[in-house]
Amino acid sequence: MKKLCPADWPLFLLLASFLIAGSAPAAALTVNAADFHKPGSPTAGLQEAVDALPAAGGTVFIPAGTYEISRSVILRSGVQLRGEGEHTVIARSDACLQVPLKALAKKGEKQVTVVSASGFKAGAEITVRSDSSYGWWCTHPIITRISGDVLYLDRELTHDYDPAAGGLVNNLFPAFYANEAELIRIEDLVIDGRMEKREGFENDFTLSAVHFRDVRDARVARVHVKRYPADGISVQIGDNVTVTDCLSEHNLGHGYHPGTGVTSGSWTNNVGRFNGWDGLYFCHRVRHTTVSGNRFHDNGWNGIGGLGEGGEGGDRYNVVSGNFCSNNAQSGIQCYGGGNNIVVNNVCENNSKGEPGRWPGILVENTFSSVISGNRCLDFQMPDSAKTQGWGILVTGSSRDNVITGNILSGHSKGGLGGEVLDRNTLADNNTLPEHQPAEM
Repeated sequence: MKKLCPADWPLFLLLASFLIAGSAPAAALTVNAADFHKPGSPTAGLQEAVDALPAAGGTVFIPAGTYEISRSVILRSGVQLRGEGEHTVIARSDACLQVPLKALAKKGEKQVTVVSASGFKAGAEITVRSDSSYGWWCTHPIITRISGDVLYLDRELTHDYDPAAGGLVNNLFPAFYANEAELIRIEDLVIDGRMEKREGFENDFTLSAVHFRDVRDARVARVHVKRYPADGISVQIGDNVTVTDCLSEHNLGHGYHPGTGVTSGSWTNNVGRFNGWDGLYFCHRVRHTTVSGNRFHDNGWNGIGGLGEGGEGGDRYNVVSGNFCSNNAQSGIQCYGGGNNIVVNNVCENNSKGEPGRWPGILVENTFSSVISGNRCLDFQMPDSAKTQGWGILVTGSSRDNVITGNILSGHSKGGLGGEVLDRNTLADNNTLPEHQPAEM
């Protein structure tokens, strides 16, 4: 066998490098969003940065700064967004605007006539909806041009929108949207909707700050959503999406919104506060999802709402554990209309702020075959006239076959455990105290 002489080494090393490069996976590409920022971009260069990634995806690093957008950034499989925490701010560029339609807008048309086009601009995204066509039936076009009060659109309307049925146009949109995608990450950034007031706007989950539709194996972490004119983070359909260590506050609708048959999700260690609706809302056939270790307080509806509601069989086989729900306008946790869920080891404190005495710490209404156990429901507000949480746990409606055991319920104006259908459920070892007893020193 011929030995390699010194003169052969450069050729040998070159061949070896080609072999190694051919067998090793290529490193994922990272691009800097600042390199794509240019005046006039409706996404402040963010969409251009995403589009610059290869088909397999990669990372868009979004350095500190404020990125003003007037339309959604569309994400695809394999795309990861990474900011610099509170120093990276994605903000709506325009004031929130909602205007009634002036004339019937028909399915298939590419224009709408509004009462006033003032405030709209070409290149921006809008939403067309009505009281009879909303949610999945909204249309989300881009304005191509404006003539008088007529907005010309880049796509056909998907439904009819009648002014007589509340037909309207607004300039609202998700900051980040993904559809039929997987392996997406959004981490370490702020989304600011710059909503100055809630009054006069219709909430729609399809306009959430982060809106995933049929997304799998994704993660949203350390994202701060505030003042958004919709829900904070919405995950519809899809599987195995994790939302963790996020803050969602002062939004028009819900702080967090899993729904439409989404499965195997994880919502952990988040904060939802001062939102117009629920801190977290279960919506329509949510399955095998964990909601754990979160804090939901001072929301306009419930801390955690809608568990069980919507679709054939409702929400099922979900675990709600170790959450802290306080000072919400209605219940700390609302179980309504479904079954086969587990609600354990939560703290529900001083809720029913909107209507003192009406709502309990945990509401069990029209609920079946669920476990409500180990929860701590209390109202320690003083004097007694200041108490707001009517019951610790209220069991009502057609609720049946639930196991309600080992809960500690104290300091409520109406009682610890109440309701007209207690005898249809299994009750054991619940500890009811007329007054809250703080730890002794």
